[in-house]
Amino acid sequence: MSQPKKTFNDLKKDIIDNQICTSCGTCEAVCPVNAIELKNTIPNLIGNCIECGICYANCPSASFDADDMDQKVFGRTRKPIEKLTGIYQKAYQAKTTQEDIHSKAQDGGVVTALLTQFLNEGGDAVIVADLEEDKIWVPKPKVAKTREEVIKAAGTKYTPSPALVGVKQAVKIEKLEKIAVVGTTCQMRGLSLATDGPLKNKKIADAVALKIGLFCMETFNYDDYMQYLKDNDVDPGQVTKFEIKNGRFYAWNGEERLHRAKLANVKPLIRSTCSHCTDFTSEYSDISVGNVGSPAGHSTVIVRNEKGQKILDAAIKSGLIEAILIEDFDKEETLVHKLAEMKKSSHQ
Repeated sequence: MSQPKKTFNDLKKDIIDNQICTSCGTCEAVCPVNAIELKNTIPNLIGNCIECGICYANCPSASFDADDMDQKVFGRTRKPIEKLTGIYQKAYQAKTTQEDIHSKAQDGGVVTALLTQFLNEGGDAVIVADLEEDKIWVPKPKVAKTREEVIKAAGTKYTPSPALVGVKQAVKIEKLEKIAVVGTTCQMRGLSLATDGPLKNKKIADAVALKIGLFCMETFNYDDYMQYLKDNDVDPGQVTKFEIKNGRFYAWNGEERLHRAKLANVKPLIRSTCSHCTDFTSEYSDISVGNVGSPAGHSTVIVRNEKGQKILDAAIKSGLIEAILIEDFDKEETLVHKLAEMKKSSHQ
């Protein structure tokens, strides 16, 4: 006997009301009648629900089967050495060669350089996390079509930006046919459901040509985050970059350090939904990038499939990126593996 179909009412009861909604925007992106809209990062019903069940089936907090998705996305199950990192082919330490990218980017500038390569190869647009123009550090998805727009959006925001709302804008509204998407672990899971899940969206599946995942341990609640800064005599409007490195949280204004704190001090800011996530390395992307496991000024890059390898090779060949293999990655002894294990063990 088949299970009863779950609709937006169930999504609200099971996910939103239980505060495990990741604010990825997948439900809004896949709704066939555009009846769902995120308001202040929370999905709301703004039209007549036709009770199709597509929103629930595509929610990464509700309907995600990791083993099944391994098969659908990569065509195989993971090997024992991939239990912490997800399926991959190779791992690199890398950095961009472009100074204008490096000066704006979070670490090695690899994500921005890969997106630049994608656009140079004829991609229509890339979905990135930009900032609201008239608000302070409020992220928003951006359909970026030029190198300049991509560089402007570089840098980690640490609060949620609904990447899939950007996908909706690009695919459903602007009718773009070839896009790349950058996102955190939950966003990559939502996107993978939309492109490869049991109730996938064909338009999105056809348009998404590249998925770039970001390493992510957790994100902060925006209101609490801004209040924390003010309580510590930091004007959020003066901050040009936030950073988590070597067990410390930093706020910078250019080269001036405005704030430094132990990670324990910012733990209360973490969103409740993050306590349920066991994915550190964005396991369901084509290529994953993070700031741990490589020297300062570099990024760790995990290539997961041929799409990921092809874009990295092209960026290296065109002179946008320098990269060397991490030879001992398979030994599972890197900081990437340590943090991935920590997330899986503490969040299960």
